[in-house]
Amino acid sequence: MSKKRILCFGDSNTWGYDPATGNRFEGRWPKELARLAGPDCEIIEEGQNGRTIALEDPWEWGTKRGLDYCLPMIESHKPLDIIIIMLGSNDLKRKFSLPAPDIAGSLMTMIEKMTAHLKFYNQTPDTKILIIAPPHLGDDLLNTGFAPFFNEYSIEQSKLLSQWYGYVAERCGCEFLDAGKFVTASDIDCLHLTEEGHKDLAKAVFDKIKEM
Repeated sequence: MSKKRILCFGDSNTWGYDPATGNRFEGRWPKELARLAGPDCEIIEEGQNGRTIALEDPWEWGTKRGLDYCLPMIESHKPLDIIIIMLGSNDLKRKFSLPAPDIAGSLMTMIEKMTAHLKFYNQTPDTKILIIAPPHLGDDLLNTGFAPFFNEYSIEQSKLLSQWYGYVAERCGCEFLDAGKFVTASDIDCLHLTEEGHKDLAKAVFDKIKEM
């Protein structure tokens, strides 16, 4: 039996950013997921610091739009059984000033683009997509080193993402998981998960993919 190929597509919380040091956790959630899933699954990591869903950010080298990368990524890693997407935290930055419904709308555009590509170009219409709503920004974020990049509106809208992402998942026929039910952003920077949080998220994702 061939291995199930599962791709994890996300931002710094998928890359494994350590809120205390800025280094990369060895125990990031895709790595923990691989440990839990065992030899029957191949976990492919596609985390990038600063990645947005659809917004171009010239201060981030112009290379962070997930919408630009999602199709080359699918082609690079095909065939895929499951694509896990956890994006949206960087779209909350105050320079964008987007409400949660607009961020969810850009996610819907990405999903529609990916599903069409999977069906017609890759000829793999059975690839499943799991949308994860990221944990919301911590209430004390404006007292951290990330304060220049976010504001009160960012924090407020982050708490609405799960509601709108659930709607996108239903509309697009995707699976859905609300990370905020299992983990919270660290007290250190109110944005990134702790190493323990990565373990908890990996367990929640593992349980979900077993259902799938």
